Amino acid sequence: MSTAFTVALLSTIGCRGLKTFFTPPGPLNKQQASAVVHDPYPQNDIGPYDAASRPPSYQQPLAEPVRNRLIPDAMPWLGR
Repeated sequence: MSTAFTVALLSTIGCRGLKTFFTPPGPLNKQQASAVVHDPYPQNDIGPYDAASRPPSYQQPLAEPVRNRLIPDAMPWLGR
């Protein structure tokens, strides 16, 4: 019984180990970089422009060519 429980517990933990699932957000630079990549506000070049939908600090979203290069530049081994 305890062996089966241990195996089930270890299989649910996986490669993550014993770290918590809700880790702190990290230093300020990491949070800012994550906010640039995962911009939660609508893009101005995709839909109609609505100045009220973006807060003042997010008024300049990334340009489309830059957005298209984020993943390939971060993971060059994918060969894109």
